Amino acid sequence: MIKAALLKDIFRDIRKSLGRFLSITLIIALGVAFFTGLKIAPQDMKRTADKYYDDYNLMDIRIVSSLGLTEDDLEEVRKIEGIENALATYTMDVLAEYEDNEVVLKVHGLPKSNGINNVKLVQGRLPEKLGECVLEIGMNDSTLAPIGSRFKLQSGRDKDLSEDLKNTEYTVVGLVQTPYYLSFEKGSSNIGNGQVRSFIMIPEDNFKLEVYTDIYATVEGVKELNSYGEEYFPIVDKVTARLEELAKLRENVRYQEIIDEATEELDKGKEEYFQEKEEAEIKLADALKEIGDGKEEIAKGERELAKRERDFHRTIKEGKDKLAQGEEELIKGEKEFEEALKSFEENKALALEGFKSAEEEIGKWEEAIVEMETAIQGINMALGNPLLPEEEKIRLNIELDNISGILASTKEAVEAGKKELESKKHQLVMGEEELAKAKELLESSRRTLEEEREKLLEGEREGLRQIRKAKEDLEKAKADLAKGEEDYLEAKEKVEKELRKAWEEIEKAEKEIQDIEKGKWYVLDRNSHYSFVDYKGAADRIDALSKVFPLFFVLVSALVCLTTMTRMVDEQRVNIGTLKALGYDRGAIASKYIIYAFAATLLGCVLGISVGFTLFPTVIFNAYGIMYMLSPVILYFDGFLALATSLVAIGLTTITAFLASSNELRETTAALMRPRAPKPGKRILLERIPIIWNRFNFSGKVTIRNIFRYKRRFFMTVIGVGGCTALILAAFGIRDSIRDVVNTQFGELFTYDISIGLDSDGVRHLSDDRILGYELLSKEGGTITGNSISKDITVLVPKDIDDINQYIRLRNRKTKEPIYIEEEGVVITDQLSRSLGVKVGDEILLKNSDDKESKVRITGITENYLLNYVYLSPDHYYELFKKDLEYNEAIGLVREKTKEFEDRLSRDLLNKEGITNVSFNTIIKEDFEDTIKSLNYVVMVMILSAGALAFVVLYNLTNVNISERIREIATIKVLGFYDREVSAYIYRENTVLTLIGTLLGLVLGVFLHRYIMITVEMDNIMFGLEVDFKSYLISILLTLGFALFVNLAMYYKLRNVKMVESLKSID
Repeated sequence: MIKAALLKDIFRDIRKSLGRFLSITLIIALGVAFFTGLKIAPQDMKRTADKYYDDYNLMDIRIVSSLGLTEDDLEEVRKIEGIENALATYTMDVLAEYEDNEVVLKVHGLPKSNGINNVKLVQGRLPEKLGECVLEIGMNDSTLAPIGSRFKLQSGRDKDLSEDLKNTEYTVVGLVQTPYYLSFEKGSSNIGNGQVRSFIMIPEDNFKLEVYTDIYATVEGVKELNSYGEEYFPIVDKVTARLEELAKLRENVRYQEIIDEATEELDKGKEEYFQEKEEAEIKLADALKEIGDGKEEIAKGERELAKRERDFHRTIKEGKDKLAQGEEELIKGEKEFEEALKSFEENKALALEGFKSAEEEIGKWEEAIVEMETAIQGINMALGNPLLPEEEKIRLNIELDNISGILASTKEAVEAGKKELESKKHQLVMGEEELAKAKELLESSRRTLEEEREKLLEGEREGLRQIRKAKEDLEKAKADLAKGEEDYLEAKEKVEKELRKAWEEIEKAEKEIQDIEKGKWYVLDRNSHYSFVDYKGAADRIDALSKVFPLFFVLVSALVCLTTMTRMVDEQRVNIGTLKALGYDRGAIASKYIIYAFAATLLGCVLGISVGFTLFPTVIFNAYGIMYMLSPVILYFDGFLALATSLVAIGLTTITAFLASSNELRETTAALMRPRAPKPGKRILLERIPIIWNRFNFSGKVTIRNIFRYKRRFFMTVIGVGGCTALILAAFGIRDSIRDVVNTQFGELFTYDISIGLDSDGVRHLSDDRILGYELLSKEGGTITGNSISKDITVLVPKDIDDINQYIRLRNRKTKEPIYIEEEGVVITDQLSRSLGVKVGDEILLKNSDDKESKVRITGITENYLLNYVYLSPDHYYELFKKDLEYNEAIGLVREKTKEFEDRLSRDLLNKEGITNVSFNTIIKEDFEDTIKSLNYVVMVMILSAGALAFVVLYNLTNVNISERIREIATIKVLGFYDREVSAYIYRENTVLTLIGTLLGLVLGVFLHRYIMITVEMDNIMFGLEVDFKSYLISILLTLGFALFVNLAMYYKLRNVKMVESLKSID
C-alpha cells in the first residue's frame, strides 16, 4: 500500500518537473499515435470500403464468357450451392458526343431495386423511360456533364449502334456512384482514344443484345465478413470452385448451341449460295446468248450492208452511166439542134429572101391580075358597047378569053404561090416551132438530166450517208456488243469472284465453325476486379510502411524515454536516500518512479491512441480520396492494437524506471544521501595534440571537453537526433523512390510514346506521318523458374534486336552501361534476378503462353521498376519453342504529346481494322502520378510526425541536460558569464551534438530507407533506392531548425537559473 505522503511526493515531482513529464507524455503520444495510426489506417480504409460494398451489394463473383451468357446459364448459376443471388446484365463500350467532345463511355444495365452492384443516387432521379440515363459523379461533384445534358452514342466501329441499343441518344436525369467503380480508372477500350472516361447506366430493356455479357452473383454468409480479411475468400473460393465445375458443362452446352446456330446459318448460306449461283449462271447464259444473237445480227447486218453497198454502187454506176449516156445523147441532140438551128437560120434567111421575092412576084402577079381584071373589065365594058365591032368583039373576046385564061391561071398561080408561100412560111414557123420544141426538149432534157444528176448525187450522198450510218450503227453495235461482251466478262468475272468469295466465306465459315473454341467461362472474384484490387494495393502499401517505419519511430521514442527516466532517477538520488532513511522499502520507493513513468506513459497512450485512431486514418483516407470514390471514413477501434501498444509502451517505461531505481536502491542509505561523485577529469584525445588544441579558445575547449566527458549524454543525444533525422530522410526518400519509379521507367527506360495492339493486318496502318518511328514486338505472358521459385512475366520479342534500344533502353542499374539482346540467351529484369536469386550466366526455365518450357541462359540483367519482363531474339524464341512469332504490338514515337493530339491519333487508329488497342505513356504516367500525389500526403504525415518527434526529443534531451547541470550553469554565472554567454555555453554543445547526430542520421536514414523500400516492394513493382540531394538538404535543415527552435525555447529557462544555486551545500 503506497502511503499518502509518497503519493504527494509523486504528484509534487510531476508538478516540479512538468516539462519532463509532458515531454515523456508527448514522446509516448507521438510514438503510439504514429504506430497505431499507420497500423489502423489500412484497416479503416478496408473496413470503410467493405461497408460501402455491403451497403450497395457489390458482387462477390462476376462471370463472363467468350460466347456470351444465356438465361439458362443464369438459372444454372442460381442453383449452385452457396449462391445467394445472381443477376445477368449487359455492358458495352461506346463513343459519346457532348459539346463537340468525344469520349469513351462504359454503358451498364441499370441494376434493379435491391439488385447487385446497386447505385448511390447523388443528384436527380433514376431513369423511368427509354432514352434516359444516369451518369457517374466523382469527388467534389465533378462530372462529365450536368443533369439535362444529352449524349449521342456511337459504336466506334463500322457496326451501327442501333443494332445493339433501342436508342442512341440519352438524356442525363441523375448522377450516381457505385462501388463497382471505386477508382477513377475505368480501364481501356478498343474504340475512341482507348481510355474509358466514365460510365452511364440505362434500363436493361434498352439493350437489343441476344445474350448477356455478365452475370453478377453474391455469396451466402460473406456480407458479415470483411472482404479484405482472411475469412472472406476461403468461402468465396468454394463457390467459385463449384461455378468452375458448372462452367465446364455450360461451356459445352453453349458451344453446341453456337455450333448448331452457326451450322444452320451456314446451311442457309450454302442454299442461298447455290440459288444465287444458279440465278447468276442463268443470267450469264442469257447474256451470252444475247451476245451471240448480237454477233449474228451484226454479221447479218454486215452482209446486208455489203449487199446494199454493192447494189447502191451498181445503181449509182448505172445511173451515172445513164446520165452519161443521156448527157452524150443530149449533147449530140444539142449539137444536132445547133446544126439544125444553124441550117434553119440559113434556110430561113434564104426562105425569107425567097418569101420576099415570092411576095414581090406575087405582088407583081396581083398587080398583073388587077391590070388584067381592069383590062377584062375594060374589055367587058368595051364588049358591052353595042357599038363595038364584031371583030373587035371577037378580038376582045379572044383577048378576054386569053386575059381571062391568063388571069385565071395567074390567080391560080398566085393562089398557089400564096399557098406555097404560106406553106413555106408555115413550114418555117413550124420549123421554128420544132426548133423551139427541140430546144425546149433539149433544155427540158438538160433540166431532167441535171435533176437526175442531182437526184443521183443526192441519192449517192444519201446512200453513202445511210451506208456510213449503217456502218456507224454496225460499229456502234459492235462496240456495244464488245462493251456488252466486256461487261459480260466483267460480270462473269465479278460473279465468279463473288461466288468464289462467297464460297470462300462459306469455307471460311466452315473452318471458323471447326475452329470455334469451346466457350470459355471466366469466373472472377473480387480479386480480379480492378477497383477492389487497386484499393487493396493502396491500403497494403500503407500497411507495408507500417511494418517498418513506425517501429524505428517507436525505438527512437523508447530510447529517449529510457534516457529521460534514467536521468530522472539519477537526479533524485538524494531523494531516494532520504526516503530509504525514513523507512520506505525498496518496492515503495521504486513504485514512486514506476507510477511517474506509468502516469506519463498512460496519458501519452491515451493521447496517442486518440490521435492515432482518428487523425491519422482520416488524413490518410482523405489523401487517397483523390483516387477513390468512397463514403466518409468509418473509424474503428481496435482494442487489441490499442491494448498491446499501451502495454508495450507502459511496460517499456515502467521497466526502465524500475531498473534505474533498482540500481540506485542497491547502494546504502548513506551513499545515496550524497550526490554521485563526479567523474575524475581526464585529458581528451585532442588535448594531446597541441597543434589542434591550442587553436581553440576557452569556450571551445570547455565545449569539446564537456561533449566527450559526458559520454552517455553524448551517445543518447547523437542517437536520438540521428534517429529523428533518419526518420525524416527516410520519409523523403520514400517519396523520391516512388517518384523515381515513374520518372525512370517512363523517362529513361521506356522512351517510346505510344503502344499499339495489332491484329494480323494492322501493321499497314502504322505508316502515318504522325508516328515518327516504331518497332514491332511479340508480347505474351509466361513464367520463369529459378532455384525452385516461379514468377509470372511478360515475354517481349522485338523484331529487330538492334533497333529496340531506340524505344526500350536496357541497361545495368548500377553502372548504367547498355545491355544488348544477344542471338542466344535472355535478358531479365533486376527484380526477377533478386527474387529468383539468379545472375548472368545462370540457366532458368522459361515457359511461354502455350505452356511450352525450355531452359535458357541469362545474358543480361536490366534495370526495370514496373512489371517483370524477359527479352530475347526472334530466332532464339523459334529455336526454343518451334513457334512462328506473331507481332501483336508496336511501340513508337509520336510527333506531339498533347492530349488533343493523342486523342485524335488514338481515335483514328482504333477506327482502322487490325488495331486492337492504343495506349500512351503519358496516360500511364498520369495514373502513377495520381498514386504519388496520394502517397505524398502520407509521406507528409510521416515527415511531420518525424519532425514533431525530433522537436520533442531535442527539447527533452536539452531539458534533461540543463537540469543535470543547474549548479554548473549557476557557477559560470557567478563567474561573470552573461545570459547570452551562458546560453552559448550550452547551445554550442547542443549544436555540435545535433550536427553529429544529423550526420549519423543521414547515414542511418539511407540504410533505413533502403530497408523500407526493399521490404515494401511488390512482385510487379521495384522501387528506386536513390535519395534526392534535396531530401538530404531538407532533412538537415529541418533537424537544425528544430534544434534552433529548442535552443530558443530553452533560453528563458537558462536565464532563470539563479546564481545562488551554486552556493547550496550538497553535504
